[in-house]
Amino acid sequence: MTNEQKRQVKDALMRYVNNFSSQALAAESLTGISSSTISQVKNHNWELLSERLWHHIARQVGFYCGEWQPADTGAYLLLRILFSDAQHYSMAYGISIGAGLGKTFTARHYTRENENTYYIACDEQLNRRSFMITLLTSAGVDFKGTVPEMMEQFATMTREKDDPLLILDDAHKLKDRVLHLVVLLANSLAASAGVVIMGGDELRNRIIEGVRTKKIGFDEIYKSIGRRFITLGSLGPKDIDLVCKANGLHDEDVIQHIQGSCSNLHAASQQIIQYIQMKTAA
Repeated sequence: MTNEQKRQVKDALMRYVNNFSSQALAAESLTGISSSTISQVKNHNWELLSERLWHHIARQVGFYCGEWQPADTGAYLLLRILFSDAQHYSMAYGISIGAGLGKTFTARHYTRENENTYYIACDEQLNRRSFMITLLTSAGVDFKGTVPEMMEQFATMTREKDDPLLILDDAHKLKDRVLHLVVLLANSLAASAGVVIMGGDELRNRIIEGVRTKKIGFDEIYKSIGRRFITLGSLGPKDIDLVCKANGLHDEDVIQHIQGSCSNLHAASQQIIQYIQMKTAA
């Protein structure tokens, strides 16, 4: 790993640490990384840090040395604009986005680059309490008390931060009761934090249908995001080309083959990686 890459890993690590109330708490959330190691990285005492340790730190704080680079696809650019807008103006957005357009990659990348940004990958197994525990853990806060107490704990913490942002990914997987909790949380954060709720088409359809049938709580959910969804449905004509070239693949014949055989970035990324591995091994 070059010194420039180490500098970038250090910057990523410092952004990660800044999301916690203390360096010790940040170290506890990492595997095999002590508070003293963080201090060594921070203070440029790098001589005794092994190459393996650098890569170990990089993987955990989300910095990938020379592996996968972002490309300015339509979804990547629009999502970053929406995240920034929500963060700096304390807005709430609902986003409906097709599978394989890079929403999770973009959200994680934005979270790594921007302090006071909290990301949750939603899961159907989450109940109200486990959702709040996951949220507080992502913010580096020791959770305690009842669900309402944890909500107030998170709200209090975010009010002390500059331009906090909460990103909920795959929100369509949440149970109704947890979605209702998200609305209460968003309301408590109004004017003090940005909230972005992202999911597939099923999220938009589920909420709009719930409003139409007057299902309890769904009008409040829709109201919390301004009674609209921002929709991203398909790849742009140059998206796969941009991803290929951002990650070192410039063979036009190969790029055309990938464009012709892939309908989303998940499939395209797998083919790009396979081609690069074959080229490296040759």
